[in-house]
Amino acid sequence: MRDRISWIALVIWQRALLAEGGAENRVKKIGKIGRKNAGGWLRYLLPVAAIAAGVLFIWSCGFFQDGGKPVIKTYDGQWQSIRVNNAIVEFIIEQGYGYTVETVEMTSHEMQGAMETGEINLNMEMWQQSRMGWYNEQIEKGNIINMGMSFEAGPQFFIIPKWVAEQHHIETIFDMEQHWHLFKDPRGTSKGIFYNCIIGWRCDEINQVKLEAYGLTRYYNIFSPGSSAAIEAAFEGARMNHQPVFGYFWAPTALMGKYDWHILKEPPYTDQCWQKISAAVKDRNLRPIDQACAYENLPIEKVVHKSLLKNAQDVVEMLDKMVVGLEPLNKTLAWAKENDQNRDEASIYYLKNYEDRWKSWVTPKAYKRIDEALKQHLKSSVSDVGNFRS
Repeated sequence: MRDRISWIALVIWQRALLAEGGAENRVKKIGKIGRKNAGGWLRYLLPVAAIAAGVLFIWSCGFFQDGGKPVIKTYDGQWQSIRVNNAIVEFIIEQGYGYTVETVEMTSHEMQGAMETGEINLNMEMWQQSRMGWYNEQIEKGNIINMGMSFEAGPQFFIIPKWVAEQHHIETIFDMEQHWHLFKDPRGTSKGIFYNCIIGWRCDEINQVKLEAYGLTRYYNIFSPGSSAAIEAAFEGARMNHQPVFGYFWAPTALMGKYDWHILKEPPYTDQCWQKISAAVKDRNLRPIDQACAYENLPIEKVVHKSLLKNAQDVVEMLDKMVVGLEPLNKTLAWAKENDQNRDEASIYYLKNYEDRWKSWVTPKAYKRIDEALKQHLKSSVSDVGNFRS
């Protein structure tokens, strides 16, 4: 259908050009009154055709859905919480406000370019600490707009199982040097293994700089998995088999809620320290640096591209009020993990259990639509999605 519309738009434009080009010859063949009238309509033909062709072309490219509202594209960074957050906001926007929402998987580096140009309209979890220079620049230019907190401080840290810490009296990141043999690399090297964050995420490079500064790369190999599922499997497998494991993780996640962990103490965050880390990430010649520090605990915030303020003002007003909350999100993720449910069912669980939160974000009309959609979902669902009021 859209290919057909694109072809029609092209034909309109070509015919308009031909009409204008041949106007003079045709006008010579008509009388005085006819010449005046012909000149009038021909004068307006080309700009009108240009507008019509432009509208049809934009529609054919998929920017607008059939009802005339724009398709809203959200960033999927491929970790648990952002997928559930995307599913929650998708249900609210589609059912309550009538827009189509598409999620697009990409790396954090790709996301930055897509947010600049508007290819991505919404990022539910910016984690701007990992890209502060880019974030500040885009905010200053007005390309992106901060819509406030999605949930309270999203901590990032280095962890080991709590039982390992207690048994071997491990407290700080510097204690890990003498205990590397507890975390031996299964690939058979004479070092331990540190499970890093995902390749393509900014924290992958940040953690490498930090471990170098702590002097731990002499004792540990750094393994950066290709997906969130891979890093979760590494930690989950170790816990199920009662094995020591050392690496980077974050919250909110089901894994952090399911097991007891010890967060290794690091030197406290300072702006000066973080500037050194950031500089070393950009310039390898500065490595190794002489100090590192913990991640700063910052609220995790929503960001939209500037175009959304014009094209979906009602959605922007809703996003401005939307705070999913850290504790509700942790509970939702844990429920999904325990019941082997996907992101869509997790979003239904959240919306049924935390109606008092999301009802305050939406208009009364949107609330009625969302509530009805939830009831219809429960009626039509063929699978048991659990006890929503537990």
